Amino acid sequence: MSQQHLVLVNPAFFDGDEFRNRFEAYLEWIKGGNLYVAPFEPPLGLAYLAAALKSSGHRVTLLDMQGSIMDGEALARNLVALEPDIVGVTAMTTTLPDALKVADVAHRVLPKVQVVLGGVHPTLDPASALEHPSVDFVVRGEGECALPELIEALQGRRELDSVEGLCYRRDGALRIQPKAAPILDLDSLPMADYDAFPVGRYIEHNAYLRGMRGISMLMSRGCPYQCTFCAVHETMGRKWRPRSARKIIEQIEDLRDRHGVQGIWFKDSIFNLNREWVREFCDLMIARKVGVSFQALTRVDLIREDELQLMVRAGLTQLDLGIEAGSQKSLARLKKGITPERIRSQVALAKKYVKVFGFFMIGIPGETEADIRETFDLAKDIELDRWTWSIYSPLPGSALFDDLVKGGVVDPRRLRYSEIHFTDAYEGVCNVAPARLKELYREINDYFCRRVPAAQVQAG
Repeated sequence: MSQQHLVLVNPAFFDGDEFRNRFEAYLEWIKGGNLYVAPFEPPLGLAYLAAALKSSGHRVTLLDMQGSIMDGEALARNLVALEPDIVGVTAMTTTLPDALKVADVAHRVLPKVQVVLGGVHPTLDPASALEHPSVDFVVRGEGECALPELIEALQGRRELDSVEGLCYRRDGALRIQPKAAPILDLDSLPMADYDAFPVGRYIEHNAYLRGMRGISMLMSRGCPYQCTFCAVHETMGRKWRPRSARKIIEQIEDLRDRHGVQGIWFKDSIFNLNREWVREFCDLMIARKVGVSFQALTRVDLIREDELQLMVRAGLTQLDLGIEAGSQKSLARLKKGITPERIRSQVALAKKYVKVFGFFMIGIPGETEADIRETFDLAKDIELDRWTWSIYSPLPGSALFDDLVKGGVVDPRRLRYSEIHFTDAYEGVCNVAPARLKELYREINDYFCRRVPAAQVQAG
């Protein structure tokens, strides 16, 4: 197979100056923990793809428009200079319009280039992505195997239909294939290529966002839970698939040695789903004297004191909890499987050992202002160290999205993408008018950013 040059593109949530303006305008909210007003997370999915493609013998360049604060004109100049054979673009629902703009730019400056879309939204809705004339292919599901196979197909070495998850146009019709099967042995894949994107900028940003000179990592894929606002089960499957603890620790040590990383934020939906895996990870962190702290996301009902004590000895400094709501009605609607009382007791347990960061959401379908006030009051009462607040957004692939489509609230063919960045209110979703919901969102964020201890802000 002859070597191909691929350019992988991470579109920005907000273009150039708009991102800078949002970052400056909401800096206090960001220091308080808000992840959504100016999203800035490393493109780990593309970093895994870059590593896999390089291991298959191909040249890869990752253009991180977000991390480099790159606008469309700079993207065009880079593409012309790089002259890739294939341009791969990742797209979440929130970034789909931006991803399609990238595809347009690619075909405008390089008319013969092949453009491939992948990621969450194309996986869930490949047809609408392929209807865009600048998109040549869509890969549904994990792409580490599919992209090298697509290259073989484009070289005439295999049939297009043999590439799992590949969708494309043929004779004027759309050829939509099922999602690629999940890769069960994640250790069979190379680790993410952190050098493919401007890692230093993300390390600096984490000082504001999480109070540590660190970077985020993923140690697993998939989630077995039923949360109705989430679509992870549709993109990554319900089977939880971890990498080996040894592989994860080797990458932590590499990031420590080469980039001076002092902390890791595990972004996985659930860090401690498997107690045996957690014990092996912690034992190795202690035995190898890694000397890097970590923060991890889990469910309220998976906080276990003996395990928490072990994680602290291994370097855990903060737990992130998907609390979401303080109204029992809203918790039931989200299928969180917890109660406000359970939240209070579990948070109190966690606070005995580590800092606690909470994820909260307002504007959940069916919510009234009274429900939102219950969530606000709960968040005040449990006195977390940091908080992040979002406004519910209807995401394709989630059960709540399907309910809203059935109820005529959301038209899946006419999604208002500018209103699904988790900081805008989608008309008709809950029983609070969008303008009032935005007022409540500002009131809540202003309250909690004033609650961040001065020492934490200075650490950022």
